[in-house]
Formats: sequence, C-alpha cells, structure tokens
Amino acid sequence: MVSRDIEIAIEALKNKQKIFHSEADFQFSLAWELQQILPKAKIRLEYCPPFAREMHIDIYVIDEDGTYPIELKYKSKTVETIVENEYFKLKNHGAQDLGRYDYLYDIWRIERMRKLDRNFRAGYAIILTNEPSYWKAPTSKNTVDAAFRIHDGRIICGSCAWGENVSSGTSKNREEPIVFDGTYTL
Repeated sequence: MVSRDIEIAIEALKNKQKIFHSEADFQFSLAWELQQILPKAKIRLEYCPPFAREMHIDIYVIDEDGTYPIELKYKSKTVETIVENEYFKLKNHGAQDLGRYDYLYDIWRIERMRKLDRNFRAGYAIILTNEPSYWKAPTSKNTVDAAFRIHDGRIICGSCAWGENVSSGTSKNREEPIVFDGTYTL
C-alpha cells in the first residue's frame, strides 16, 4: 500500500457518497474502498495491536509490505438533508478545540505506532468535516487552543499545549501537551 492508494480510495468515496451518517459510516466506507483497491490486504476496524493493547486503531491495513494504521475523525455541524434519495441528519459536534486536540493526538498515536510496530510502513490521520473552523486559518492567534489549530497549510511540530488561561473543564482528560517527533503539513 502506498499513499496513492488512500488518495484513490478517498476519490472513489467522493464520487460515490457526498455525506456520511457518522464516523462509523465513514470508517466502514473507507475500509470497503481500501479492500477493493487492495484485495490481498487484511483490513481491520477498531484494531487493538498486541504491542499497545490500550489503543484502538480505526482502520488497520496489513499488506504484504507492512502495516498502515489509519485514524479518522468525522466532525459535523448540524445538517438535515436528502442526498440521492437518502435522508441524513448530522448532529452538531461543537467543541472544535477538543476536536482539533483529538485529531493531533491521533497523529501522535500514529507516531507511537511507528516506534512500536516493526512492520509499520506509513500512517494516516484523516479528518472529514463540514465545519469551516477546522480548515480555515483562525482570525485570532490569542486563543487557549491556538497550538491545536489544524487549518489548511499549517505545519505542526514540537510541542503543542493549551494556552495558560485554559479552563480545567476544557482541558479535562487532555491536559498533557502533545509532543511530535516529526513535522507535518496539514
């Protein structure tokens, strides 16, 4: 598997389905497309690797040349619509600051997989959203979640931590900074 396979799968999804009911719907659909492209690969959902039993990887591809963890996020704002005669009612996930933290945490988890899995070849973190605040550059840089912004073209590296005025309610269970080994262009 190569990164082009992921691009082909996502392009196929774009042509088949414009919207998903949930992250699970997106996860299954992407896994299905990958299986079509890579018929000899083992595609696992919510895979718990033996070397990191507390982890659950959204999609885990085991191919002849190695393993490929894929982490997904599907963050929506409220939409009620019919697309190609199918009814969709997406809920508002809100809390974009937490969504951004969790997405970057997924990237960190993939870095961890690279260290632990001797068969690791590449990993992918994919976020699909209809909420523009995820992909648009912020208008203010003085926010408690500035380090976790994931707008288009942003480069992340080093340590990402909450701003000093973050409330304990916001950072609950997400207190630790995320420290990256690599550099990533989003």
